[in-house]
Amino acid sequence: MGFILNLWHTVSNSGNTKELSLSSAKRIILTNRFGIISVVFTFPYIISYFFSGYNNVALFSLLICLVYFSIPVFNKFQQYTLAKLILYLGVLIHQFFLASSFGENAEIHIIYIALILLPIVLFEIKKQIGWIIFCIVITIFATLLLYQTNFSLFAYSVIPIAITNNINIAYKITTVVGCFVILFSSIMVAEKTEFFLNETNFLLQQQLQAIFDNSFDALFLVNWKERKIIKANKRAVELFEAEEESDFYGLYGLEFHKSPKEKVNYEEMRKSLKENKAFEEEVLYKTFKGNEFWGNLVIRIIYISGMPYQSIRVTDITNQKNTKKQIQDSLHEKEILLSEIHHRVKNNLAVISGLLGLQSSYVEDEKAKALFEDSRNRIHSMALIHDKLYQHETFAKIEFCAYINDLINHIKSSYFSKQTKINFTVTCNDIFLDIKTAIPCGLILNELITNACKHAFSDRTEGEINIVCSKMGGNFTLMVSDNGVGYDGGEALKKSNSLGLTLINALSEQINARIKTTHHNGTAYYISIEV
Repeated sequence: MGFILNLWHTVSNSGNTKELSLSSAKRIILTNRFGIISVVFTFPYIISYFFSGYNNVALFSLLICLVYFSIPVFNKFQQYTLAKLILYLGVLIHQFFLASSFGENAEIHIIYIALILLPIVLFEIKKQIGWIIFCIVITIFATLLLYQTNFSLFAYSVIPIAITNNINIAYKITTVVGCFVILFSSIMVAEKTEFFLNETNFLLQQQLQAIFDNSFDALFLVNWKERKIIKANKRAVELFEAEEESDFYGLYGLEFHKSPKEKVNYEEMRKSLKENKAFEEEVLYKTFKGNEFWGNLVIRIIYISGMPYQSIRVTDITNQKNTKKQIQDSLHEKEILLSEIHHRVKNNLAVISGLLGLQSSYVEDEKAKALFEDSRNRIHSMALIHDKLYQHETFAKIEFCAYINDLINHIKSSYFSKQTKINFTVTCNDIFLDIKTAIPCGLILNELITNACKHAFSDRTEGEINIVCSKMGGNFTLMVSDNGVGYDGGEALKKSNSLGLTLINALSEQINARIKTTHHNGTAYYISIEV
């Protein structure tokens, strides 16, 4: 008996998966069961047909039983609609054949009364009304066809009255039992489904209540129209230092704000809730006992039974705010310290430059004075970097274009008199360099401009020096050119006969710069760096 029950359960649940809704699962179980029940109903008739000598009817009925057996197989492969149609059409064709074989007096066609109930049970009315109508229409058509053909399409020539009467009585019983089985199966499965739903809903309510009560954040439910709190969780009672949940009832959330909300902010909140169904901000709260804490407020509009409510979550962020303030204070202190460092470095370099200038005033050799001036310019180029960092909002990078213009102004005042008409052209987009790159680039730029000023126009009072900077992606390019006498810059860099050229080579290696030169109509240096 246990084996039969297990088999019945296995066949009934063929094709039933967890992904299916309860309504769909119910209908799959019914389809499988009706297929097996149809076999059970048909098998005694098959035996009686063989016993009475109606072998063709018996063999056809046996074939239909195989069709009924295939129903769970189709469901197993998730052909749910096809399985229902095969079941329905199998019963329809089977009974049509039997009614046409034994005639109207056998009244086999009354089984169609039970058959019309079947699609209403098997198919979902809202989603599959088309299939229900289809099944009802073909049942009516089959009934009309029986009467049109006088129930004689497959009729035997002579059928004893006793057999006709026996079939008549058997099918009346079968129809009544069939109707009862269909209705009873539908009710039983519906009750199980309803019980399962109730049990699931109860469990879900308990889970949601447990989540609500044990949330790490304070949770509130607020009436949309009155804006008053109607529910609060345990964390809300703890965070706002209330005695119990009912302390919140009838209060407004704004009453817990430390400072009154300005009208503009209040309108922004209402606008956000209306347009986005959500609002978020950081609020300084006060508790029932007058203590303060920072909270991250999140408001969302939710609907319960079609009615709007505000779902409010308050997360205690006091520690985060304190930590953030400590970090900001620490960063501010470091910024002040770093600013002071850059300022002092700039001042120290200025002192060194001044000492060199003072020392050069005691030197009579002009070449030696020129060397002192070159050194002062190099120091000034570095001091200028620190000055730009000191003036900038961040100490991580400097605006290189502004640096170039200041450097040119200083060099012009050092090497050219007012009568000299050497024009400088600077083409540069918004480029920012960090100090590790800016100082070597500044020194290289200083050497190149200085060389052009000292050597390119030695016999002229007019000329042009062009400086072009560009940055594409991670590649920074610097070009310095003049229209002076010109010389082979590449060969000069290889020989490095001067301190300036030696510095250019050393600094280029330091920042992995690539240098190219040309000497047509003057000299041009092209420096490319990956930044």
